[in-house]
Amino acid sequence: MISIVDAPPASGAVFRRWDLAATKQIGTRDPDWTAGVKMLRTYEGRYCVLDIVRLRGTPDEVEAVITATASRDGQQVPIVLPQDPGQAGVAQVQYLTRRLAGYRVESVRETGDKATRAAPFASQVNAGNVSLVRAPWNRAFLEEAAQFPAGTHDDQIDAASGAFDMLVQSMSRRPLTDEELEEFY
Repeated sequence: MISIVDAPPASGAVFRRWDLAATKQIGTRDPDWTAGVKMLRTYEGRYCVLDIVRLRGTPDEVEAVITATASRDGQQVPIVLPQDPGQAGVAQVQYLTRRLAGYRVESVRETGDKATRAAPFASQVNAGNVSLVRAPWNRAFLEEAAQFPAGTHDDQIDAASGAFDMLVQSMSRRPLTDEELEEFY
């Protein structure tokens, strides 16, 4: 149900949402991935996954990739970080936010299970309202999506559903511009 497009939509709201892990692949272990999904919502209500960055690395490697990705995305792309419960989660988000000075960074506390959080995004996928920009990461994303929620990994889907949620919230938080209103009438 997810189409693959050669070029992204011309405009819309964009967020980069991260799902964090911090375990390097060693030997036969199969640790979680850190995944950063950059998603766009068009003014017509369609969604496009523009980019996915994922790695299995140490905390320092994860930090380096997040800051490099922010630099590549530019200051206009808000960054969303998950905040795990407890003091360690608060400290991690505060630390990364300091490292991302100059960028708009939001943290979100996740509640509920991943399948429940992914359900609104899955609804849009099932309605044919989600596309991916053609890229080398497409196969890994589609394979993970096909196995979700029973698959071994869910990091990209968790980040994508979080990006989707932020896009939906952002559209409900701000009034439409005159140009956006003209497109609807």
